[in-house]
Amino acid sequence: MRKSKQFQGMNVVSLEEGQQIGAIRGLVINPAQKNVAALIIEQKGWFREQKFIPFTKVHSIGEDIITIDRINRAEKGSSLPEILTLFKDRVNVIGSRLVAENGTALGMVDEYYIDLQTGDIVGLEFSGGTVNNLFRGSAFLDINHVRTLGTRIVICNNSCLDSIVKMDGGLQEALKSFRKNTGQLLETTFQKTRGLSRSLNQSLEKIRKDRKKDGEDDGEDIKTGEDSSGSGEYAGSQPEETAETGENILTADPALLQPPGNGDQADAPRKEN
Repeated sequence: MRKSKQFQGMNVVSLEEGQQIGAIRGLVINPAQKNVAALIIEQKGWFREQKFIPFTKVHSIGEDIITIDRINRAEKGSSLPEILTLFKDRVNVIGSRLVAENGTALGMVDEYYIDLQTGDIVGLEFSGGTVNNLFRGSAFLDINHVRTLGTRIVICNNSCLDSIVKMDGGLQEALKSFRKNTGQLLETTFQKTRGLSRSLNQSLEKIRKDRKKDGEDDGEDIKTGEDSSGSGEYAGSQPEETAETGENILTADPALLQPPGNGDQADAPRKEN
């Protein structure tokens, strides 16, 4: 698979004559078949003549050079009436508007990808339009979701809206933007939760040490609440912290709490000896 723009300027070499006969100047698209019908070649020499190489006559497409069997595989348009008609129709996929059947403007086609063995168009790369409301950068759409390749507009079916694939480069920026807009509240809540976790862990650790020192049974259940002296001692395996609104903001096993981090810390309750 290769981007269409990467064909531009590639040299064409004939295998039988061992000659470089020209360079690629464009592609001829067959919109009905959604494939590349021919390569447009500009020959070398004083009289630069534009010819066409049917894609079926291409021997191989390498990284640097395109090879054909013989020089006569490159023909004039008059010898290839069907390809000449397609050439005159000038279906330019790049720069076309991408529109769904329901009227949603998805963006503009920036590039299309070609199967090097068959010449089939396998997908479109596009940006702008609706895609900019979802993320920054470019997106990829499989050709199976494309209904029509028009001269300036590409129509895709409605199912394409669920099949758009984000290409590298834009998703991370979108997540950063989302965090900037909505993440401050989440970050504050997370920091407070971590701070509370730290306080509870410190409190429970002190209780364990005190109980071990006093020879108490480690398996004894400790109930939450204040003792008779009003010390406010935590004494339960699932301590709770209540916000000013009276709602529980944490009811978790201390052993499962995350390590402490930055944020507000609740005052650790102390054991009265």
